[in-house]
Amino acid sequence: MFADFRSPEVSAEIHCDICIVGAGAAGITLALALADSGLDVHVLESGDLEYDDATQALYGGESAGMENASPIACRVRYFGGTTSRWQGWCAPLRDIDFSERSWVAHSGWPISRHDLDPYYDRAWPMCEVQPTGEETRSALPDFDPAKLGIGFWHYSPPTRFGTTYRDRIERAEHVSVLLNCNAIEIETDANATSVRRLKVAALNGKRGTVSAKAFVLACGGMENTRLLLLTDDVVPAGLGNRSGNLGRFFTQHIELIGARVQATDSMRLNEEFDQHHSEAVRAHIVTSTHVQQKQQLLNTGFSFGSPQQYSPAYQALRSVWHDAAAGKWPDDFGEKVHSVTSDLDSVVEDIFVTRRRAPPYLDLTTYSEQTPNPDSRIGLAEATDALGLRRIRVDWRLTAADRRSIRQSTQILAEELGRMKIGRVKLADWLVDDAAPWPQPIWSGCHHMGTTRMSHDSESGVVNADCRLHDVDNLYIASSSVFPTGGYVPPTLTLIALTLRLADHLSQQYA
Repeated sequence: MFADFRSPEVSAEIHCDICIVGAGAAGITLALALADSGLDVHVLESGDLEYDDATQALYGGESAGMENASPIACRVRYFGGTTSRWQGWCAPLRDIDFSERSWVAHSGWPISRHDLDPYYDRAWPMCEVQPTGEETRSALPDFDPAKLGIGFWHYSPPTRFGTTYRDRIERAEHVSVLLNCNAIEIETDANATSVRRLKVAALNGKRGTVSAKAFVLACGGMENTRLLLLTDDVVPAGLGNRSGNLGRFFTQHIELIGARVQATDSMRLNEEFDQHHSEAVRAHIVTSTHVQQKQQLLNTGFSFGSPQQYSPAYQALRSVWHDAAAGKWPDDFGEKVHSVTSDLDSVVEDIFVTRRRAPPYLDLTTYSEQTPNPDSRIGLAEATDALGLRRIRVDWRLTAADRRSIRQSTQILAEELGRMKIGRVKLADWLVDDAAPWPQPIWSGCHHMGTTRMSHDSESGVVNADCRLHDVDNLYIASSSVFPTGGYVPPTLTLIALTLRLADHLSQQYA
C-alpha cells in the first residue's frame, strides 16, 4: 500500500513492527524480503513516486575535500532512490576484501565472503542478473596468475527498483509506504540504548511520529550518518558515536585514467574487453590476491577504452539499441530519436568509419579501492535545509598510499603487457609524481561507504555483524555505509546481499 503522508486522511501517529527509512535498493529489498514474515512493515520515503526539485534540494550540502563528493549530485530522492540513475554494474566483493590485511590500516570485516555467499545468490535475481558461466573466454590474455587475473562485470538492465518492484510492494499485505515523509529526529530512551520513535515531517508542514519495535536506516551512506549526527540530545557527538567513529572513514572508489596503452592490435584488445553477450558481461583485469599480499597493494581493477569520440546522435542510437536489447522502453525515447534523425550523416560516419578505425592508443582506466582514512569524513554544516536540519559537510580525502598502490598495480600490468608483446604503457604524469595534485574531478562512482562501519566491537566501528548499532538495541543500518572496506567493485550487489541477510535476522528477532 502507498499513502501520501501530506494527506490529512493519513494519521500523523504511526505504529508498526519494523520501520524502514528510505526506499532505494536497500529499503525496497528489505521490505520485499519481510513481506511474508507476518511483521507490519512501514517504509518512509522522503520523496514521491516521481522526481521533485524541492525534495531533491534536501540533499544539498558542502564539499570541503576532493571534488566529486557532492551529496546532491550523486543521490536521487524519490521512490526507487538512486537505482533510477545507476548503470547496473554488478560484481561481488572478493575474499580478500573481507580480510584483515596488515598493510591496510583499519581493514577487516566481522563477517566473511562465505557468510554472504548464500545472499549473493539471492541478490543477483533482485538485480535481474543471473551469471551463467558464459564469462569464460579463451581469447583473453593469459596473464601470469600470480600477478593478474580476469574479472567480469555483470550488467543489470539496469533494474529500476522503484518501477520494477512497485506492484509487488503495493500488493504486499503487510507493507505500507509513506511517501513525502522525512525522518527528522530519532527519539531514544534516557540512556540512548533504545529507539522509542522517529519524528517525521513533510515539506507542507505536517509533523508526526512513527513508533516501532525496530528501526532500519536505509537512506544512503551520507543521509544515514547525517540523521545519526543530528541525534545529539543524549550523546552530544551523535547517536552511536561513543567511540568517535561515526562519519569517519568515508570512502569511495577511485576511478580514473592512469595510463595510455600503445597496443600492437588496439582494435582486438579493445573488443575483448568491451561488453559481450547482449551487453550483459564485460571482462576486466584485476590484481591477484598473491601480488596484493606480496607488494602490499589495495584491490585494483583495470579496463581498456577507446579515446575516439562518437557523435551525440550515434550515442543516442546506441543507448536506444541497448535498452531495446535489454527488453525495456528507452528513457527519453523521443529526444533520442530526434537526435538520431536530425544528424544521420554523423550516425553513418560513426557506424561505418569511426568504429572501424583503429584508435591511436587506448586509455587504461583504473578502478581502485581506497584506504580507510579516519580523516576522510562526513559532518554537519552550519547551513540548514527546508526542514530546519543542518546540511551535510563532506570532506573526502585520499592518501599517498592510494596513489602508490595505483602506480605499482599499473606497473605490474605494464610489465605483463610488455612480456606478452601486447603493448607498451605510458603512466600519467600525476601517477609518477607524488607531489603532483590528484586530477580533478575523480569519478568516484558515487559509491558512498564507510561512515557507519561494521566492526567486531564498539571501539572500532558503529554497527555489529548484524548491522545493528553497537550501543542501540533496535536500530539497524542497511547501507554501503557499513562497509569497512569497499574493494574496487560497485557496492550495490553486496548492499543487497547484506540487506537480505539483515531481513533474515529481523524475521528471527521480531516475527
